[in-house]
Amino acid sequence: MRVVTKFKCDELEIIKIYTGKCFTLTVEIFTVSDGYKSFATNSFPSHDALTGAGFHNNKKESTKLAVRDLKQLMKEFEG
Repeated sequence: MRVVTKFKCDELEIIKIYTGKCFTLTVEIFTVSDGYKSFATNSFPSHDALTGAGFHNNKKESTKLAVRDLKQLMKEFEG
């Protein structure tokens, strides 16, 4: 697994998480007044409409919540 920051400014950070040859997670992390709001998407064409969301006062926790939400959406979409 490889994590790469693609863009970073005061209010927005975009990271890509490469987990394998053909699977990539993209997480957009926004700084808001109460902490951080994150949105996660993945590179599967059949899941392009799915977006996980996370909100927390800690940036890492916000990212984890968004990825966890995306995983849950993917499970529900499959079955």
